[in-house]
Amino acid sequence: MIKCPVCQAEHPENTLFCDECGSYLQGGDQKETDPLAAAEVTWMEREEMIEAPEGITSPLGLKLTIPDSGRDVEMPLTKEVNIGRLDPASASFPDVDLTSDGGLEKGVSRRHAKITRRGSEVFIEDLGSINGTFLNRKKLTPYLPQTLKNGDELQLGKLILRVSFTR
Repeated sequence: MIKCPVCQAEHPENTLFCDECGSYLQGGDQKETDPLAAAEVTWMEREEMIEAPEGITSPLGLKLTIPDSGRDVEMPLTKEVNIGRLDPASASFPDVDLTSDGGLEKGVSRRHAKITRRGSEVFIEDLGSINGTFLNRKKLTPYLPQTLKNGDELQLGKLILRVSFTR
């Protein structure tokens, strides 16, 4: 058994992260990954040059507006964007944390949905959330990505988000 250095919870051998607090369990300075070779990074450079949705040129940014709280969340869309609620006890650390926007009360799951970009298209995918993800008031089938466009309305549980893309 491995004992977590932070919360002292016990876990089976070869467990990487603590289920209770999310701490790294393997000890030492082995937290780093090997550096990428230059050839492995070139896809990212090509990806940034691809034409983005609705005539916007890359790099593409994502802006989510939450009307209920009046908050805007902006971030580059260079990787997948996970949306949900923060919960360190279950190691849930979404890129867009909707806790402060009433996420818990409005039925947003810890791991609710994700937004990804593939080439010139952007997709939204429900991650098996309990209360569902809706795109322009149409419920998404879990784990089946749907095209996301500038101006679309997302509903996670009962929380509304408006989508826009930026440069």
